[in-house]
Amino acid sequence: GKSYAAGGQYGFLPQHANLPPISQWGYDLVPPVWESDTEPFSAADISTVLITAGNFMQWQAPDAEYPTDPGVSPVSATEAIIDWINLQEEGVVFYIYENWPDMAPFLGNGFPPSENELAQYHLSTQSSFHDWWIEYQDFLLQSLPEEKVRMIPVGPIISGLLTEFLAGQLSPTELYEDDAPHGRPTLYFLAGLITYMAIYGEEAPSSFIPPETVSNVVQEQFEEITTYCWNALLDFNTAEGASRVFCELPSALDEGKTSIPVIAVFPNPANEQVTIQTTTETYELILFNLMGEALITYTGNTPAFNLPISILPKGVYILQLRDIED
Repeated sequence: GKSYAAGGQYGFLPQHANLPPISQWGYDLVPPVWESDTEPFSAADISTVLITAGNFMQWQAPDAEYPTDPGVSPVSATEAIIDWINLQEEGVVFYIYENWPDMAPFLGNGFPPSENELAQYHLSTQSSFHDWWIEYQDFLLQSLPEEKVRMIPVGPIISGLLTEFLAGQLSPTELYEDDAPHGRPTLYFLAGLITYMAIYGEEAPSSFIPPETVSNVVQEQFEEITTYCWNALLDFNTAEGASRVFCELPSALDEGKTSIPVIAVFPNPANEQVTIQTTTETYELILFNLMGEALITYTGNTPAFNLPISILPKGVYILQLRDIED
């Protein structure tokens, strides 16, 4: 239901910082955003820019120089790109697109990975790899506080989906082509689904029918997959509780547009405490264990609070939100 034009440039951040950019991408159904051979970038009226770093640079800090580009780091190259674009166009929203890591270092006998190798790959995607991207965004939030620099954690959300909700339902060869790893239609569909919801700030409609090129597993569970990914985006926040993803409150969280209570819990998993945000004015929260026993009950009327959990044993818990009528 959306209309847009799109384009892009191949390469890595140091090349992208060699401005102006060149429009190199083309699509069968999506119109080009501008003709770089004949038009200036400013003529395109671009509103949204996605920037991504290489998926093999995470062995050193995001502000460290590239070994092949002295004086240039992922952070400095990104700052240069953002500064230049702001001279061409006002009000652009910048998204750091967090991809998924190189798979080759996890493989002992080449592609495809063994079950254990794939598990280690997904674990790294959600931990050390993800930590690099958070640090990358934090540098930019600090150096460019007036800019709208958001992040879409595509790789970690997909890894979480594959190891939790869809565990064991999709083989590596249904998702990846090689150890780079380039993706197959199902993987890119999931990436597109997450990116759509992050940029437009709304959950994808359950009535959407995935194309036949996508795995039947995803087609048949599209609504549940959408909800999983949407909740993961809602839960991706800074330590202060600000969204790392959304520039504005998503419509689904706007009290003026819905009567359904919405809850965000982060970090998840956690050791000491979790921060809970809700659109419900007066509520009761109950934390259950998997046996259905109520362990913690809390009644409140603030939009956010911290719930201590350090006294609880390690495990999986269920948090129930109940709206209390005035």
